[in-house]
Amino acid sequence: MSDPFMDVDSASPEMIEIIAAALETRSTDPSMVPVIDAYLNALAVPDGGLIIEIGSGTGGITRRIADHFPQTSVVGLEPSAALTQKAVELGKDRPNLSFSVGDGAKLSLKDSCADVSILHTVLSHVPDPAQLIAEAARILRPGGTLVICDADFSKAAMGNVRGDPLGSCAGAFVSGSVTDGWLTGKLRPLVDRMGLSVTHFSVLNRVITSGMGGMVWVRMSCARMVAEGIIGQPLADALEAEYLRRSEAGILYCFLPFATLIATKPAA
Repeated sequence: MSDPFMDVDSASPEMIEIIAAALETRSTDPSMVPVIDAYLNALAVPDGGLIIEIGSGTGGITRRIADHFPQTSVVGLEPSAALTQKAVELGKDRPNLSFSVGDGAKLSLKDSCADVSILHTVLSHVPDPAQLIAEAARILRPGGTLVICDADFSKAAMGNVRGDPLGSCAGAFVSGSVTDGWLTGKLRPLVDRMGLSVTHFSVLNRVITSGMGGMVWVRMSCARMVAEGIIGQPLADALEAEYLRRSEAGILYCFLPFATLIATKPAA
């Protein structure tokens, strides 16, 4: 089954709402914010500069970028019209922020126009990450900065014991909603081939022990399996209820590492 993040607009209305809610929840989740802020704090962007986020979804990360750099212009580009519409509405109160529909593999932007290009949890959902990295590098000015932040889905876990039914949702999510779960181990050579210099590579662990940050694994995997007739809706409802029970009882455990790579384009 194809990764629904690759073509959100072709998904069912139910799945689009699940994806949109998940993106918004993740962007403000206490377990995710340190990952985002770590790379934002590492950036030096001139006043009046331009930051492009490629694959901006509903704009949760893009809004955080705009708030962090209020003296810059921040543009979110997203292939899904449905998600872009939500992003425009949610970000309308920020004068330095704009959104438009755009294909990360073929950007309608001029060469060397941006100071920073950001790919946040995008490349693990596309069949050819090199295309997006090449475009992200093309639009950078000489000396500009590329940021890639993505999850190591090969390590995703949400089980408390072997054979845990809730834990199976993590594997089912990766199987049905991720194109390349091993992407993070390939980032450095992909960027090296584009002629950029990697200046930073680190991994931070996202650990969810309460709240709704890991519910997307349950809802997306169950919605897919119900639609395919693999499980019935009562089991899907029971797994969601079990997630909520564990969160309230303090025994929830979700684990996912995030790798961040920062690279610079050679100065002219």
